[in-house]
Amino acid sequence: MAQHVHANETELSRDELIALRNKRTGMTVFQLSWIMVFVCLFVVNLAIRGNFVTWPPEGVERLSPVVPIIASLLLLASGWTAYQSLQAINADQHGRFFSQWRLTLVLGVLFLVGMGAQWFSVTDSGQYGTISRAMIGYHALHALAIMAYMWHVDGRVRAGVVSARDSWAVEAGARLWYFVIVAWIIFFVALYVL
Repeated sequence: MAQHVHANETELSRDELIALRNKRTGMTVFQLSWIMVFVCLFVVNLAIRGNFVTWPPEGVERLSPVVPIIASLLLLASGWTAYQSLQAINADQHGRFFSQWRLTLVLGVLFLVGMGAQWFSVTDSGQYGTISRAMIGYHALHALAIMAYMWHVDGRVRAGVVSARDSWAVEAGARLWYFVIVAWIIFFVALYVL
């Protein structure tokens, strides 16, 4: 993941700058290790497919991609609003931060509603349905956890704990949200493209 550097970092002491770099490195390592679980589920999906002549198996209806495409577009838009939120907090524009951050959360909720509808639409009780539900549910659980963190960050900004000088909490939330987007693209390919 790209490091986000803003002008306010020039105001940080040497120790604060080292701490920020350590946090960013830790987040990158965490994200790389976490993405491996998503890649493993992608590989499991492909391995299960190898047991069948066709995928989905004969007599099983393929999941419709309509709702997931709409949900994916909402998720991609939320990546832009998360980025705008980070830009706003770094410019000390709290009003703009809140509007963009909360829009990110609303788009995230809409994404989760779409994925919930998709999860419930799975009717197959065999391997196709099981792996589809596992992938959708696993991703939704992570998105929900990250959104809870982002709501916590919203409260910290409201309380004045987070500012342009120390915006790591917002940066971490945005980076975690970007992870949600990347992970969903991996799953979307497995579930609806291949």
